[in-house]
Parts: sequence; structure tokens; C-alpha cells
Amino acid sequence: MLETARIAAERGVRVTLVTTPANAYLVHRTVDRTNSRPASPHQPHMDLRLIPFPSAEFGLPNGCENFAALPDPGLVPNFYAALFSLRGALDTLLRDLRPVDALVSDAIHVWTAALAAEHGIPRLIFQTTGLFPLCVENDTYLHRPYESVSSRCEPFSIPGFPHPVKLTRATMSEAFNSLYMLGLLRESELNSYGVIVNSFYALEPDYTEHYYKVAPRKVFLVGPVDLAGAHPTAAEKEESATAGRDTSLRWLDDREEDSVVYVSFGTLCEFSEEQLRELALGLEASGHPFVWVLRVEGEKWMPEGYEERIAGRGLVVRRWAPQVEILAHRAVGGFVIHCGWNSVMEGVCAGVALATWPLHSEQFVTEKLLVDVLKIATPVWEGFKSVVDEEKVLVPAEAVAKAVKRLVGGGEEVAAMRRRVRELAEMGWQAVAECGSSYEDVTRLIEGLLLCREEREKSRE
Repeated sequence: MLETARIAAERGVRVTLVTTPANAYLVHRTVDRTNSRPASPHQPHMDLRLIPFPSAEFGLPNGCENFAALPDPGLVPNFYAALFSLRGALDTLLRDLRPVDALVSDAIHVWTAALAAEHGIPRLIFQTTGLFPLCVENDTYLHRPYESVSSRCEPFSIPGFPHPVKLTRATMSEAFNSLYMLGLLRESELNSYGVIVNSFYALEPDYTEHYYKVAPRKVFLVGPVDLAGAHPTAAEKEESATAGRDTSLRWLDDREEDSVVYVSFGTLCEFSEEQLRELALGLEASGHPFVWVLRVEGEKWMPEGYEERIAGRGLVVRRWAPQVEILAHRAVGGFVIHCGWNSVMEGVCAGVALATWPLHSEQFVTEKLLVDVLKIATPVWEGFKSVVDEEKVLVPAEAVAKAVKRLVGGGEEVAAMRRRVRELAEMGWQAVAECGSSYEDVTRLIEGLLLCREEREKSRE
């Protein structure tokens, strides 16, 4: 959402970002960078406002204001309750900011649809996935195809879907398995002006058309947002040069083209120590170079002498890594990915073949798009999969090694995947260029909201 707000600001829209104190550090850099090169010299176009987050009131640790900060999955209900309680603070802020032309919020903030209506302004949903999972969610609610199967692992398909993908109840996220939650999301969508998606038409053409036919609201494909306005200013280039080249990028400089696998599972994904050990052994057994971004505390699970054995062939990064730059490096030929949508878009835009390892939420559904529809990915594990931690099976080292070899070991299969994903990467650049499909969708969104404002003003006369 942050990059989408940046795009709007760079197109001359006055944007106010609303977040909580513990999340402010995530947005400050983008706000400052955007305001340093505003569309108009008269005033900055991005503003940041903070509203308090009631952590203590809902039994959460102090500063626990996003999913990544949750120390225990058992606190998820408390966290959702705290999110719903933000309505009062946002209501007050909207009154202070008047006039406001629109409210954009994450899909999970279903209560913002009614709040926007009270203020007489359109509400837009920012979808954190692609259109494919959104279509699955919508059609699952309408047709309930999972009712035709007798077990969580029995596959089913969705009637009238553009592709005959097979899903299971075990791999459907908690929201998909809850008619109540699906109902809330559906009602919120019905009462919203439209949906903003970080995707582009050429990536999901069949599902864009399908959504237009069966979904209740307008959709605006504005991605890939990381590519839109991606050309740095002279000052930003100088800052980057001064900061120095990341060690992982220097390590990649010495590797052959398409020879390295990049492994990263985002900030919200967790593995058991046993699974981490299998992953480590699988990367080692593959015999291919790799960069593994590791976001876990402690090393008791690490095989003895592991880093000494992989020295020179494998790089374990225990900190933040410049993922976009790593993926764009000529040496990287594959990406072992958890199927989080931001990472999917970054991998696609870098033109890198993927090996999928979904872990939670809609990631298993997204895997179907990448493997079965787009055919730019291969699954790491083809056995039983589940969104429920207690049901997960151990993915053995042999499966990891096999997937890595498939990605960078050569052969026509991966060559075809690489050709397809590189074609999509080029189409992504075209989409955000002036007159491209996503550029035009941003224009359509801005013009639509301006028309809504004119209609409101006329109604007050």
C-alpha cells in the first residue's frame, strides 16, 4: 500500500498515510523521499498521521502493532479485536482532515466501509494479494465447492473458473474456511467503491476479465508498484553510492550468470528447528550456489560445521537483505519463495524462475497461479500441504535439493519457465510506463474519485 500511495502522490494527489507509532519507521523513508521530489513545488504531497494502538487494552505486549511483532499465534484474536477498535481514532482523524476525498484501507479493515459511508466519501480496498486469490475467495463464497468433498485433502475445483485448478480445504486460508469471515469481506466489498491491486493486466488477464464479470466492484490494477517511478533521482543515486554496495551483492558478483538460488521466506514465516535443519541440508546437498536470508534467533538446529562446509558456495545472511537488487543480479537464476504477493511481484519483475514453498494464508492459492496457470514455478514439495501448523509435514532435504537442481541445473523445463517469466517482467515495465495498462488504471482511479467529489459538491448546492 505504501508504494501505491507514493505513485498517487507522484501523480499530484495529496496523500495522508495513517498508521500507528510502532509502524511509523516503516513509512518515514518513502514519505521523505517522495516529498523531496513533489509533483508540485508548492507543498509536499505525502503526509503522515499517527493514531494510538491499544495494545495493553487488548492483552498485547507494548509495541505489538503488526503481525510480525506478535510473540504468540494465540494472540491473533486479540490483535484483530484491537484493529477493529481503531474506528474511533480514525473517525476523529477524518473529521480533523476534512475535506477528504476517499479512504483506502486494507481488505481486513472491513469496518472502514461503513466509516467512509458515514463521512460521505468512497472507500477503496487495497488488496494485498493478486487477483487470482481474490477470484478464488469470491467464487468460493458464491459456489461453496468445498462442500462436495469429504476430507481436507480431497481436491475440488471451482465451477466456471478460467482454469481447472485443484484446491483442497487444507490449503485454503482461515478466511476461506470461514463463511462468517467471507461474508464480512463480501459485504465490505459490496459497500466499497473499488479494489486496488498490485498486479498488472498481462500477468492475470483471464482473472481480470473473470473478476469484471462476477465481482461486485471496480478493480484498479496499479502494479508492479515497485517499478512505477523506479528511476532514482541524482541525489538518490549519490546516497546509494555513498552507502556502499551490500556484501551479498559483492558475493554475487563473483558467480556465473543464472547459477545462484536465492532463498527467503519473508518476515512472517516461521519454521520448526527440524524443518530449518532439513532446509539447510537440502541447500548443501544441491551442490549449487545459494544465498539464504535467515530471520531466526539461535543456531542450535544448524548442522555442525555447516557454514564451514558451504563456505564459498553458500552465503547465509542473518540480517535485512536488499531483495529487489539481489533478484535483479545476473547471477541469480532461481528464487525459493513462500508465495507472499510482494515477493511474487519482485521475483516476476526480476525475471527469475521460482520454486514455491507456501506456508500460510492465501500463499497456497497463489502457488496454483504460479505453477499451474503461469507455469513460471515448480513446487518444492508435492505431498500433503496445509495452512494449519499442526498438520504440516516435514519437507525433507531431498525435496529441497531436487527443487534447487531443477531451478539452476539447466534443462528445457527451467529454460521455458525462465523465458515466460522474463516476458512477464518486460510486460510489467510496459504496464507502468506512460500509457501502459497500470498507468492508465491509476489515471482512471484518480479521475473517478474527482468525479465522486464533483457529485458530492453538487449534491450540497
